[in-house]
This record gives sequence, structure tokens and C-alpha cells, in this order.
Amino acid sequence: MPAPVCMDIIETLRESLLYTREALWEQWERWILLTIASIVFPVFTGYTLEIYRGADPAPDIRGWPRLFLDGIRVLVITIAYSLPVVLFAAVLGVLIWPSAASAVASLDPQAIAGAVAITGSGLILVLLLVLAIWLVLTLAVVRFARTRRIRDAFQIGAILGHIGRIGWREYLIALTVLWFASLVWFGISVWVSGVPVIGWIAGFLLMPAWGIFSARFVTRVYESGE
Repeated sequence: MPAPVCMDIIETLRESLLYTREALWEQWERWILLTIASIVFPVFTGYTLEIYRGADPAPDIRGWPRLFLDGIRVLVITIAYSLPVVLFAAVLGVLIWPSAASAVASLDPQAIAGAVAITGSGLILVLLLVLAIWLVLTLAVVRFARTRRIRDAFQIGAILGHIGRIGWREYLIALTVLWFASLVWFGISVWVSGVPVIGWIAGFLLMPAWGIFSARFVTRVYESGE
């Protein structure tokens, strides 16, 4: 029923915010180190794997070389998942571009309208593929974090089965909420960054806060299917 799902999402948001606050508030040394790690992004990505593994409370940041290598592994997984999008977009571009260019060169309004419609349809297909891959990739990284085996990130059947245990509706709602939360975070970051010096520093300090919050949120969603 819709009401319990909303309550679950609200509780997940509340707990993730509390987790983030406890991880950073008055933990100034950790916060500064995590801010530096956010700039050296593979290190921070490796740190988020500790959260995906269920660390509670959030751990201190240790073993930078190990975290860096873990972050590189996540980058490899992400690139591998991105390849279908790149290839699909490239094929569509090769198929659509000649007719679109010809339509524009002809200055025929009807031909141009047709080219725009075809191009728009192609973009929609690419966006749908990106969405589908994002749904799988999100949990693929968590699986890798927990098993420490890259191959487990590509067991699509197991990932889809886990989403099924979470519930497709619940999973889609959760990721939609996370997406809207990312827009709020981005808006706040842009706003504070508009203030010279102090705002720039605040913008950097917000980076680990979002990373910890989103990792904890996804972890809670993943664990709901165990």
C-alpha cells in the first residue's frame, strides 16, 4: 500500500541524514580529510564502499592507497556499464546524422520537422537506456562493495532479483527521492558557492556530506531487500 512505502522512505531519509550528521558534525578532522578525499575522488569513492558494506557509525578515513584502488575499481565498473550507452548513442548518431544534416541543408520545414522528431526520439531512447543502466549500476556497486569481487557487479540476474525483493515500485520511488535530494544539494552548493572564498570553502565541505548521505541512503535501500 502507498502509505507504508512513503513512511519507509521518510524513515530512510531521516536515518540517512542522522547518519551524515553524526559522521561529520564536530568531527572536524574527519570532515576535512573527507573533503580532501572528495577532491581526489577515487579515494572518497573507496570510502563510500565502507558505508555500502554497512559500517555504522561512519568510519574514519584510513588506508588511502587501498581506498584509491577501490575507487578505481568502481570507476572501471562504471565505465563498463556506460559502454552500452556510448555505443548505442554512436550508432544512433551515425544513422540519424546524415538525414538530419540533409534536412537542414534543404531548408524544407517539413523535412526539418521530421529530422527534429527523429533526433528527439533517439535522445529519448538514449535517456531510457541511461535510466535502465543507472537502476542496475546503483546496486551493482553495492554488490561489489560487499563481496569485494568485481565480477559480482555484473551479475545482472542477481541484481534484478535483489531489486525484485526490494520491490520495483519501492526501488523506483527511493531513487526518485534520491534524485530530487541531489537537486536540492546541488542548488544549495551553487548558492553558497556564489559567496567568494567562504562560499567556495562551504561548497567543498558539502561534497562529503552528500556522498555520505547518498551512500547511506542506497545502503538502506539495498538492505531492505536482504
